[in-house]
Amino acid sequence: MSDDGTLVVSSLMHSREVAAYLKVSESTLSRWRSAGTGPPFLRLGGIARYRLDAVDRWLDELEHDHAPES
Repeated sequence: MSDDGTLVVSSLMHSREVAAYLKVSESTLSRWRSAGTGPPFLRLGGIARYRLDAVDRWLDELEHDHAPES
């Protein structure tokens, strides 16, 4: 809770939520995590958690511009 008593929702997501967000299986996300190729994550109590903004930045970095080179 914040100082004014409002509930603050965490931006941390479970693996299953991120897998659904990315439209991949949880096993694919786990494989990416093991290979170090997936979105950045935190380990809290042995459980992987993801920040939505970090996942979105990771996606932005993967995006390719398909415009023809001149």
